[in-house]
Formats: sequence, structure tokens, C-alpha cells
Amino acid sequence: MNYKQNKKGFWKNKNLRYIIAITVFCSLVYYLPVISNQLGWTSLYNSLNGLHDFFGIDFLGLIFFAPVVYTAYTLGVIPAIMAALVAMLILLPHAILYDNYPNALFKPTAFVIILSAVGAVVAMLQKSEAQHRQRMKEMKCLYDIGKATEESRSIEEFLTKVVALIPYAMQSPEETSVRITIHDREYKSPDFQKFLSKITENLVISGKTIGLVEIYSTRDNPYLKKRNHLAKTLVERIGGAIRQLELEQSLRHYYEQLEKEVDNRTKDLEQVQEKLIRSERLAAVGELASGVGHELRNPLNVIRNCVYLLKMSLSEKDDQEAVNTLNVLDKQIDIANKIVTDLLDFTRITPPSPVKVDIKNIISESLSWITVPPQITVKANLNGYSQSVRTDPEQIGRVFANLIANAIQAMSGPSAEKNGELKIDTGEENEFLFIKFHDNGCGIKEENLDKIFEPLFTTKPKGIGLGLAISRRLVEQNGGKIEVASRTGQGTTFTVKLPIEKRR
Repeated sequence: MNYKQNKKGFWKNKNLRYIIAITVFCSLVYYLPVISNQLGWTSLYNSLNGLHDFFGIDFLGLIFFAPVVYTAYTLGVIPAIMAALVAMLILLPHAILYDNYPNALFKPTAFVIILSAVGAVVAMLQKSEAQHRQRMKEMKCLYDIGKATEESRSIEEFLTKVVALIPYAMQSPEETSVRITIHDREYKSPDFQKFLSKITENLVISGKTIGLVEIYSTRDNPYLKKRNHLAKTLVERIGGAIRQLELEQSLRHYYEQLEKEVDNRTKDLEQVQEKLIRSERLAAVGELASGVGHELRNPLNVIRNCVYLLKMSLSEKDDQEAVNTLNVLDKQIDIANKIVTDLLDFTRITPPSPVKVDIKNIISESLSWITVPPQITVKANLNGYSQSVRTDPEQIGRVFANLIANAIQAMSGPSAEKNGELKIDTGEENEFLFIKFHDNGCGIKEENLDKIFEPLFTTKPKGIGLGLAISRRLVEQNGGKIEVASRTGQGTTFTVKLPIEKRR
């Protein structure tokens, strides 16, 4: 069986087939004068036979330089000498039978020595050139590995490129397969196949073995052993590149973490600064409220009592115009009283007393506190959500009432050109219960959206800008948050989000 396999492999060598073909052709040319003489081609025989001894040189024998030189170039020195010996055997019958030279063996022997010498020189030159080409391939492979290190963003990407580059450092890339195993992951060259002949090198980084590099070849082991030094160099280069990539990835990850940390710290500082500014404003409002609120309440009560007495006396005299004037004065007293109440409420907000409540009941109760004009429609979608929350119903009810009142004011002002509609929707999102109040009023200008929750900021002709500031404070101390979205001329949406109590 081995004999058959060796025989099959022998005929697979295309260079050997070419050598045989060239040798047969040269033999035919060399013996062409003898063949033509046997066939009776006298003229051809006379023309060619003289070339066997042209001034003492057998010019037809020089043709055997072709197979010997080709053998030396493709297979090496020993096969070239063997080809020269075959040429001598081919020349020997002619020297014995047809040559007039006294010593028949001398001429073929001298000729084979010359052929062997020429073949040896050609083989050595070819070997030197082949070694030079191989060194260039190896250097290019090492350069490409270095380039792959610079271009790769990860170890996986680098090793995928490397297993495709290593075969091209070998003498026969098409007969070479490479596999790199690292951290229980395998990276294989294209069309990877296992062969009996292989060399294996451990992949070592900082004195620790982290993987394995395997190079397979269809050729025998002696061929691979000659490239063992190249394999070690490649493994060292790969190990250094992996170490470099690991350091770059670690450094990149550190920079990313550092950037995130800086961003987080910057945001924290901005929030602290914002809270500090808010605290200063709240302190100013608190001083104003505590100093002015009580002082204004007493004069307003006196004025209200005087108005009541005047109305009683004028009603008996049937002076309707004076009574109407007193009614206007009474309404203005109510407005002033509300301002004082807002100031006092802002400074004396108490901690919440959370209880489990149904949010629909709070919305319904808040609507009952507000007088809705006939041109405004309120659509409360309270059936889409039935989740209970733990919150302070009195404080959240004040927030809802304030938002509803603001929406009605935005839709019933002098600039309103259409019937107003207030939609109230509820739902759940990211562990929060949301309540949306959407109106189709005048909207809020974009430059004012970031200011509407600040104390003492208002765009209304009446009021001091504490309603939304109080609302946000009440919502936040109940663990929630309030958001706003608005477009001028199209309406405004306020969204109150309250945390849902986690089920045990």
C-alpha cells in the first residue's frame, strides 16, 4: 500500500514529469542522425551527424544541459547529478557503437562531469535565490503582523488577520494551515485543515502561557523543522502584539471610565450649583413671605370688613353702581389674599404624610375644586389605569388643582381663538405612574420653559410666580418629578410622575 502511495506521489510531481519529457526529447534529438540513417534519410543524416564531432565538440550532446539545468533549478544538486548520470547512460551507447573516439567511455564521462558541475552551480544559485525570497517573505509577514497590530482595535480582530498572514511566510502557502488557541477561543486560517506534519509553539505573555500556535503542512516533518526558528519568531511577535493590544484596550477603557467619571462629576456639580441657586432664591422668598405675608393679611381683613359694611348700607339706599364697585374691590381683595396665601404656603410646606390612595379619586377631587368655564371641555381618561400609589393626597391634590387652573387660564385668556379642551391621561412607565395634563391653549415660549418652575418667575399679568414652584416642590418631596412640553400656539402638556409602590 505504501509503495502504491509513493508511486502515486512520485507522478504527482509536475517538475519530475517535465524533466522526463525534456530528457526524452533531448535523447530523440541526440539520436536523430542514427534514426535518419536507419530510415534512409541520407541528406538529413549527413547534415546532423557532423554535429557530433564539430571541431572535436559534440554539439548535439550540449542539448542535455537543458534537463540537467532544469533539474538543478527545481529539485537541487543531487537530482541534478542524477540527471547528469542519466544523460551519460543515454550518451554511452552512441559513444560505444557509433563514435570513432579511441576511448569510448572518456567522452561521456567528461561530459557528465561538466554537466554535474554546471548543475551544481545552477542549483546553488537557485538555492541562494530561494533563500533570499524566503527571507523576504518572512520579513514581509513580520511587517504585516506589526501593521495588523496598529490597525486592529481588539485582540480578536488582530488574531483573525494573523492566521491568514502566517501561511504566506511559508514556502508553500497553499499547503499550510494555521490555528491559534487563546483563552479557550480558536482562530483558524481560511480553509483550515489538520495534517500529520505540524509544529506547535506555546504563546507566552509575561512568563504565562495563555495559548497555543499550531502550523500544519502537507509536507513532511523535516520541512517544518527547518522553519521552527521562524515559528518561534512569529510566536514572540504575536505575544508582544497581544500584550500591546491588551495595554491599549486597558488604557482605552480607563480613559472612557475617566471621561464618564468627569461627566458624572460635572453633572453633579451642576446639580449642586442649581440646588444652591434655588436654595438662595427660596430663602429670599421665605424672608419676603414671612416678613410681608402676616403684615398684609390684617389690613386686607379690615378692608374686607369695611367693604361688607358699606355694601350693607348702600343696599338699603338702592345704589347699585356703588355696590358693583364694592364687588370689584372685594374680588381684588380675594386676589391679594391668594398672593399672601401662596407666599405663606411656600414657606410652610410640611413633610408629606403618604398613604395608599387611588389616583383617580385625587384627580376627581381636584376637578371639583375648580370652576370650569362653559367654553372649555375637560376629558379625563381615568379608566385606563387602576394602580394605587403611596403619596400625600392633600399635597398632590393641590398640585393637580394648580395645573388644571393654569390650563384653564391658558385657554380662556383674551387671545383664545377656539374652544378649549383639557385632556387628563394616566398610565405607567418605568416604575412610575404618570398623569398628563394636556391643553390646547396659547402654549409657553421655548425660552421660558427652563424658567417656569423658578420662584417669582411669571408671564401672567396677575400672580407672583409661585404656583409651579410650589407644585414642583410638593411633587419632589413625594418622590416624584414634574415635566413640561409646549409649543407656542398649540398647547402645553404637564406630566406628573409618582413612584409606584413595589409589590412584596
